[in-house]
Amino acid sequence: MIYTVPEYYNQFQCLASACPATCCAGWQIVIDEKTQEKYRNYKGSFGNRLKNSIDWKDGTFQQYHGRCAFLNEENLCDIHIEAGHDALCRTCRRYPKHVEVYENEREVSLSLSCPAAARLIMGQKQPCRFRSIEKSGEESEKDFDEFLYSALQDCRKVMLELVQDRSVSLQLRMARILALAHDVQNRIERNRVFEVETVLERYQRPQARELLDAKLCRFAEHSKQQRGARAWLEDWITVRWRMLDLFREFEVLDPLWTEDLQMYRRCLYEKGCATYLDQELQWTERSEEWETEYEQILVYFLFTYFCGAVYDGDVMRKVQMAVESVLILSELGMAAWMQEGTLPTFEDRMRLAWRYSRELEHSDPNLAAMERVLGEWPEYGFEPMLLQLLAHEHR
Repeated sequence: MIYTVPEYYNQFQCLASACPATCCAGWQIVIDEKTQEKYRNYKGSFGNRLKNSIDWKDGTFQQYHGRCAFLNEENLCDIHIEAGHDALCRTCRRYPKHVEVYENEREVSLSLSCPAAARLIMGQKQPCRFRSIEKSGEESEKDFDEFLYSALQDCRKVMLELVQDRSVSLQLRMARILALAHDVQNRIERNRVFEVETVLERYQRPQARELLDAKLCRFAEHSKQQRGARAWLEDWITVRWRMLDLFREFEVLDPLWTEDLQMYRRCLYEKGCATYLDQELQWTERSEEWETEYEQILVYFLFTYFCGAVYDGDVMRKVQMAVESVLILSELGMAAWMQEGTLPTFEDRMRLAWRYSRELEHSDPNLAAMERVLGEWPEYGFEPMLLQLLAHEHR
């Protein structure tokens, strides 16, 4: 069994009681069957507490005011204190590890939803690299297309190279990987996966990036002239507003997140298009120094989810979600700046990232809703999304 992790993986250290957002509150913690059996047989007074603090029907820990029944006043776990790390359920032992399962491979990331992991992910200054190690382990029993998986791995490698090309803006890099995803998706839908290798070779030829950038820019200029510069930008603003508005319909894990989103939406859009465009131009100029943080988030989403297309064949949605997540986080950073009057600090930007990740990645309904929107809204078609990104290049 091959395990692949980002190279910063072993640097992770839990903040324990110092964590600003304990993972023992705010969501249900599911207990695996093996650990449930262990808790049923635990003896003594603590065994009685275990039996009385678990919802045995749902297989979850009971909560009090949104906190796990075993989370004490010091924000530490009483199960860990009383019985040790091995007594924790699988969910608690693993978090913030996120494991994607493939036939004879496991890809393990640190979840952006954890503040300590978010600091590691966003704090990396050098392009993220990955390392693989081989350990004993059982293969997955899922139906598995090895040929498609290999093609997806090769595709992701090229995408990461494009994303980490810091000689151009992040918006242009995201446009590049959307174009590549579009070409690969086209081959998958036509049952011509064998052509993906040729597509990747084309993207890796000498001067390929320059030729692609020129093609993208010609497309943007043509669209801008047809639609009109002002209308083009207003279309882009409408898309941004609609996406933030969509979060009101998502499953709510943190009520304060919903309240903050409404405040951010008012800051961004209540004063009209002209004010927004002026603020957005200033924000883009001032936030360039943080592009590396957004690059690392983009890499995180691509590494975590892209190869999952082996199970549904949907390459485009995986890349769109990665790109859209970066756009949303930049938008929220701009809103925070407009609200507070000062540029958000690294701590502020990191907090936005892990809060966003919690609401999206730790709710299956929210992930499904995001993928549905990306697949159904006309504004998230290939060309409209390219125009959103290229608007920054052609202001």
